[in-house]
Amino acid sequence: LLQKGSGAGDWGDIDAPFSAWHVLQDIPLGIWESLCPLAAVVSLSLLFFAAISGYLSWRGRERLAATALAVAMVPAGLAMIEGVAKMAPYFSLAEVAQFLNERPGQKGQVIFEGALHQGSTLVFYLRQKFYLVNRPESDDSFVGADAKAIELSEEAVLEKWADPDVVYLIIDQERLPYWQKVITERFHIFHQVTAAGTSVVLSNEL
Repeated sequence: LLQKGSGAGDWGDIDAPFSAWHVLQDIPLGIWESLCPLAAVVSLSLLFFAAISGYLSWRGRERLAATALAVAMVPAGLAMIEGVAKMAPYFSLAEVAQFLNERPGQKGQVIFEGALHQGSTLVFYLRQKFYLVNRPESDDSFVGADAKAIELSEEAVLEKWADPDVVYLIIDQERLPYWQKVITERFHIFHQVTAAGTSVVLSNEL
């Protein structure tokens, strides 16, 4: 029977409720700043075409006025696509799942640190099963179900790390120093293979 590892207590308030507000707070300032030019373009576009539409309406050209308003929404739509692309890695692990799905050769075992609902996008995008480590006490993702089959202790993770099979550990970037210390104390090797948003993927593969 595998229980949660002791390292969960080193993760601050791991039992705090997870929400979109927590994710928004973790988005770097640089991402928000990169959206400012898009917002400026959209604002100017709306003002410009709104003025044209008002003028056309005043001249009795209602159909052209409606067309001008429709055209004004084109920059807004393109900006939304760009904004979603920049923000997506902070709300979803789809990029991480795609990276793992495209790894050549052996797929390896995947372990996610945290509550299942925090890594729920892995269920949809990752083409293999994955395990959980340090699942918080407040995790209600398994109401009426037993999570022990997919829950590992930190010791079990480290035992898998020593195996010849490839292991991938998905963690939050704030947990990077902790896992670096735990892994290098036993194996003297620390390998980060990719990162997306605030998520980092470690591996025992050299």
